[in-house]
Amino acid sequence: MDESKLSTGISGLDEMLYGGINRGNVVGLVGPPGSGKTLMSLQFLYKSLTDGNNCLYISGSHSERELVLQSKRYGWDIEPYIENKQLALMCLKPVQFVLRGEEFHLVSNYTDELPRIVNEIKKEVVIIDPITDFIMLCKNEIESRSRLLGLFSMIKDNNSTAFITAEAEAASGITKNAIVEYATDGLLVLRRVQSQDLSEITHVIQIAKMRWIKHMREIRQFDFTDNGIEVYSRYDVLLSG
Repeated sequence: MDESKLSTGISGLDEMLYGGINRGNVVGLVGPPGSGKTLMSLQFLYKSLTDGNNCLYISGSHSERELVLQSKRYGWDIEPYIENKQLALMCLKPVQFVLRGEEFHLVSNYTDELPRIVNEIKKEVVIIDPITDFIMLCKNEIESRSRLLGLFSMIKDNNSTAFITAEAEAASGITKNAIVEYATDGLLVLRRVQSQDLSEITHVIQIAKMRWIKHMREIRQFDFTDNGIEVYSRYDVLLSG
């Protein structure tokens, strides 16, 4: 195995990447809700752990209990790695309700807290699922770009490899203002394609970009199985956007 690369844990995707993602890169995984982003990030996490990498997994959408239980459904027992400190599993609420006087207020320090945790808990592999809330909590596009680039620079300075998920529009397949697409070294795009007779939905994946690494550009079909996500052969479909 090429020591300069990290396997994703998904054989068909590793094939598209000619072995995996480059160490030290920040790779984005974008797709609409329900497209498999969290499952794919957990699959990558488990593979990274079993390959001996120290990992930090930050979730803004699920509790630790949910992540542990859902991982076990696919045969990925991450609890031993939490116990031996190989895995730091952090569940952060981007926004919280706080009672002030007689009124509840929405408050957040997420844009400061997330970078602080990434910088303090230095791990070889960093997974953030999703980064969407971090971007949305910024006041404008300039702030979101600078904060995101600063976070990614910090990850690289720590000699970490990052896997970052983000919500994309179902129609276009891109994130709001395309900030994640711009800032990452690599980009994996998940889409749902509806058949012409509206009888079924097919899930497809494409490597939109991957700096410094040879990769396949074709669109491939994938599915959810009892063993996680499996990427299959080439899928000939015209995607709009």
